[in-house]
Amino acid sequence: MDKKAVNKEHKRLEALLDRAEVPQQQRDVLAPVIDNMAWQRVKLDEAREQMQDASIVCHYDNGGGQEGERENPIFKAYINLWRAYMVGLEKYTSYLPKDLQEEAKGDSLNVLAQVREMKKANA
Repeated sequence: MDKKAVNKEHKRLEALLDRAEVPQQQRDVLAPVIDNMAWQRVKLDEAREQMQDASIVCHYDNGGGQEGERENPIFKAYINLWRAYMVGLEKYTSYLPKDLQEEAKGDSLNVLAQVREMKKANA
């Protein structure tokens, strides 16, 4: 895990709260959300790099003649992490004014589109 990247993302999220002048009481509520979002964002980026050339499906053999194709587990894990990240992002952006909400989301929405395109291409 790249701790520098996590700290950089954490600072970016905190800076947006500064710009929005979010009161300290609300920042305290958001603290665990920001901690998790920063970690999740870096993990998502790392996972995306690892799965860049991975197939959406993979072969399995459970023994006893059970074999076939199944969805690659790395994509399931990625999607679950993505969903958790999006829940945190929605909570976080609800404290921001409209003009900063899109900046907070950054390229996050493009990542989901990329995963969907990869699934379509390998289907």
